[in-house]
Amino acid sequence: MRACSSYSLLRLPKWYPMAEYRRRLVIEGRPLPVVVNGDEVGLQLACGEYTVLATNFDYFEGCHHWIYLLGRNGRPVDQLSMPDQFGFIQEVAVVSPNEVVLGYFGTNDRWNLVVRDGGFWSYDPRSLLRRPNRFLLAKRRLEVKRTKGAPWSLPSAPNPSIEGTASGGLRPPSTAPHVKR
Repeated sequence: MRACSSYSLLRLPKWYPMAEYRRRLVIEGRPLPVVVNGDEVGLQLACGEYTVLATNFDYFEGCHHWIYLLGRNGRPVDQLSMPDQFGFIQEVAVVSPNEVVLGYFGTNDRWNLVVRDGGFWSYDPRSLLRRPNRFLLAKRRLEVKRTKGAPWSLPSAPNPSIEGTASGGLRPPSTAPHVKR
C-alpha cells in the first residue's frame, strides 16, 4: 500500500437525502455517480487494483468513520463502518502490500486493515455489524482487527509560568518583569 490522492469529495445539493454528512466522490477532478458517507477524506491508499478510502464526519461529540475499498472505476467493492471515535486517523504504518495499521486520535487502540484480493465469505456477527445493507451478504475484501491499547489521556502541556531550578526548587519565570525597590 502507498499513499495516493486521486479522490476528493464534492458537496451534494441540500435536497439530497442526508446531504449534511454525505458527499459525491470525485476522481482526478471528475465527479462520479458514487456517494459516500463522510464530509472529509481521512486517508487514501493505493493497493494493487484498489484504493482504500477512509472518510469521516466530525460532529460536536465525536467523529463517524467509514472505510471504502474502491475499484479502478471508483465504485465501492466493500465498505466498513468503523466505531465512532473522538478524532481523526493518525499513526498510519504500512505492514505489507495489502495491510496497514492505523490509530485514531483519542485512543491507543490499533486497527489492522487487510485487503483480500479474491475476497472471502464470512457471516461472523462482528463482521456483519460493520457492513451496510448493500455489502451485508457480499464477499468480504476488507478485514479489520482491533488491538486494544492502554487507556488514553490528553497529554498535558508544561506550565510556562513555573520553571524548575537546578536544585529542584521553583523560581519565577525568566520573562517576569523585575521590580526594583
